[in-house]
Amino acid sequence: MSSARKVNVTLAVCALAAGFCATLGVLTVLRSRPATGTRGTGAVVLPTGTRAAPGRAAGQPSPAALDGQWLAYSDRSTCADWAGGDGVSAIRLNPSQVAWFFADTYLGPAGPAIGFSRLSGFVHNSVVVQTTSGHSSRLVTLTGGGACSGPGDPGPGAQSVVQPPGATSGQREWDADGIRVGGTVVKFYNAYQPGPIPYVPVSTAIASFAVSELSADGRGPAYGGVLRPELMQIPSYTPPGGGTPIIWGSALLPAGPGGRTVYIYGWQSPDLSSQVRELYLARASAAQLADFPAWRFYDDGQWAPGQDLAAPIEPASQAGQGLDVPAGFSVVRIAGRYWLIQAAGAGDPDIDAYPAPAPWGPFAWDQGIVLYRAPGIGLTAADDYRILYEARAEPALSTASTLVISYNVNSEAVTAGCVAMAHYTNAMTQPRFIAVPRSDFGAAGRGGEPAVAAPADYPAITQQDPAQWFSAWSFPGGCPPVPAVSGVTAQPGGAAGTVRLAWPSAGLGLWYRVYLSTAPGTWVRVRTVPAPGVTVTGLASGLTYEFEVVAVNAYRSAGPAAFVTARAS
Repeated sequence: MSSARKVNVTLAVCALAAGFCATLGVLTVLRSRPATGTRGTGAVVLPTGTRAAPGRAAGQPSPAALDGQWLAYSDRSTCADWAGGDGVSAIRLNPSQVAWFFADTYLGPAGPAIGFSRLSGFVHNSVVVQTTSGHSSRLVTLTGGGACSGPGDPGPGAQSVVQPPGATSGQREWDADGIRVGGTVVKFYNAYQPGPIPYVPVSTAIASFAVSELSADGRGPAYGGVLRPELMQIPSYTPPGGGTPIIWGSALLPAGPGGRTVYIYGWQSPDLSSQVRELYLARASAAQLADFPAWRFYDDGQWAPGQDLAAPIEPASQAGQGLDVPAGFSVVRIAGRYWLIQAAGAGDPDIDAYPAPAPWGPFAWDQGIVLYRAPGIGLTAADDYRILYEARAEPALSTASTLVISYNVNSEAVTAGCVAMAHYTNAMTQPRFIAVPRSDFGAAGRGGEPAVAAPADYPAITQQDPAQWFSAWSFPGGCPPVPAVSGVTAQPGGAAGTVRLAWPSAGLGLWYRVYLSTAPGTWVRVRTVPAPGVTVTGLASGLTYEFEVVAVNAYRSAGPAAFVTARAS
């Protein structure tokens, strides 16, 4: 949305407390056994204050506290604990408990000194149950099994909570929207094919979680908590024009007395290459939300009995004219209108809202308002190549006067060795929150009150050496070309039969392979080292050898080699 057609209701940000940056995409998950005896019992208990979670959603919500609880959890994470994740959304179980749903999730240990370089696991979705008692909160991480089962035991390999039957290896099941219906939490999950951006969606599943089970898990042992919800797979349907299937559940809107009717928003990309999305709508009674045959689908003012009869409520935008929804968004009813809330787009710092007179629109893209302009977002080295995405309303955290919105911040920064920023800090993929006065959604869309947020305070990683950092989105495959090694020197080592090699660093995060020529045209790798220098041993004293040194990145791609000849001592 261009600035010419935005109403900027929030340019100022109230400074409250800590904030963070995050990382997406290129991360090699390294498994190691965490130290024992120093990382608690697996259930992190957080005191109240900046780094604590609020209990009941009463009074003024504190984005600083919401932000801070997740970084504190990550700082103290063990092999049993969530250490970072995106796709955040919260559902209240009871006055003292909230179930937090995540998409891609890193399992600890993590911390400001080690980043996410020592993770015990990585899954495509997880649940964290928060139980508040008095002035503290207890957080318990739940997976689909295989995670940490005790102190110092990472387990055989963590699995996602939701894994549709017959899912392809590497397929991603990311959480969408969800609500509580009586004693059940109904949560949507969208599956995507393995592979790089643009991610191609393939199906939607509806997961049903018993509230009693989630509540008990939150009060039970922290290690090895396992969830296996009931799943209903929605039949995949692609419109006649081609493209992706219709993907359901990006946003849910309870309506009518007691929220007995639920509107279900979905989307479809007619063109796989552009990923431009058209918006679809269905409805069902809350009691039948997980019963797909009971749904009805919007079709030009009527409600049809099958998704093959559904028509888009918002056609794909052309040349920037019209609404282009992301995969994650929300629709809420405030001040007599329906508002579609979304992140503006990759590299854009804005969270926008668009009004409509009815759940089925039309959403007035030319009357959009800016709810929040996040500092520190942008695809430049000065902003650590940070992106903002998946802004969602959080009814479970909101009040009668304030709407809480969550969003995700990641960094596309990689080093010359294609090592993600998450290797250097855990202030990544941490949920962030803002509190927007509902008066900002008035008839004119101008409340005049700024959103409340914690200051960004992202650690300045790329600024330490900007020449060593790149945007992954600038290169096919996400990695910059591996630089050449140059200036290799060689001299006899200090002991018999050794040669000492040295060379200038070719870039941050690179490793180096050292080869020895055993015959013309024949090379044998003798060492792989993380630093620019090595002593080669086991040589024959007095003989001359030829060496080759090659830089390699995190994905074992090699750059141009350098050669040197030396006599062994």
